[in-house]
Amino acid sequence: MKKKNTLFRDELPGEKKSIINLLMTGYIVSISCMGYAAFYIFIQLGQIDRISSTITSSHTEEQISVLKNRMNRTTHQLRNEMIGIAILGTVISFIGMGYTINMIISPLRKLVDYAEKKGKTDLPEFKSNHEIKQLATQLTEIFGDPSAEQKAGDGHRKNE
Repeated sequence: MKKKNTLFRDELPGEKKSIINLLMTGYIVSISCMGYAAFYIFIQLGQIDRISSTITSSHTEEQISVLKNRMNRTTHQLRNEMIGIAILGTVISFIGMGYTINMIISPLRKLVDYAEKKGKTDLPEFKSNHEIKQLATQLTEIFGDPSAEQKAGDGHRKNE
């Protein structure tokens, strides 16, 4: 039976290995939140439209004043809620940015350094099995494991 030499090892049961899947999940959540915000704005603007369409020339000044107050309250509430949603979206974006930096950018920089030095430096540890860990494993096979050579060298020195 011939062993298949592939860059990516088989995924273990229940294991999430794809960074793309995680990023796409984040995009779907973001798009869902924006859809909710758009729907909410649509409902609020519909309420303002209903209020403004009821204003006619036959209304008294007091009635028009009441309708104007309702519209003002609705627009202020809408403005405050949209500011809150924008702040929440900004916070979520910063969390996503930090996650992307920690999960993708920093490990890739370490792998580039490892590859540039042709495996002479220590390879960083990756806790989850995603594409970057699989690339690191393949690079270790190509360049060899410097920690194994160092351990072998230490054992050789003890025997002397």
